[in-house]
Amino acid sequence: MTASFAEFLIAAVVMEITPGPNMTWLALLAAREGRSAGLMAVAGITTGLTLLALVAASGAAALIAAWPPLHEALRWGGVAFLLYLAWEAWVGERNGGQAIEHGRHFRRGVIVNLLNPKAAAVFVVMIPGFAVPGASVIALIAMTVSYLIIATLAHLLIVVFAGSFERALADPGREIIVRRVFAVALAGVALWFAVGSARPD
Repeated sequence: MTASFAEFLIAAVVMEITPGPNMTWLALLAAREGRSAGLMAVAGITTGLTLLALVAASGAAALIAAWPPLHEALRWGGVAFLLYLAWEAWVGERNGGQAIEHGRHFRRGVIVNLLNPKAAAVFVVMIPGFAVPGASVIALIAMTVSYLIIATLAHLLIVVFAGSFERALADPGREIIVRRVFAVALAGVALWFAVGSARPD
């Protein structure tokens, strides 16, 4: 293992344990709806990140990073989607079967990450930045896969921990309060995402 690869792994771990939109959304979802819902969301997030990695490999993500209007469109699309989730939580979701609900959480995990320009920057800026000059395609693939594994493990740990609070929060008398708190927290995540994903001047 080269020094740059070891440094990359450390940076990836630090980045994934730092609170962000994915972490907050997963913790809220698992605490409110349980670990099974959180696990489906993790699968969606991992799928979204994998798709971003493929987009970066095609060179399209570099275009996003270089063209401010496209970056801003994605950023505000992500903010709008998070606000939609907050509104849906506030007014109450229409519950379907378990398979429908789990499919919804999976799709949301994919969409939230596809609309996250900061996630794309991992594959466009961070990984190439840690690669040694002249690094082979195999080395870049190894770094990408390592990041995906680290991110997925971090998300799984969040779901396992937060899911332990489901029973305490599932009391029918607390359902509305929990749902409204969830909605406000998601709106806060949207604001956090809007500020944190802004391009530097």
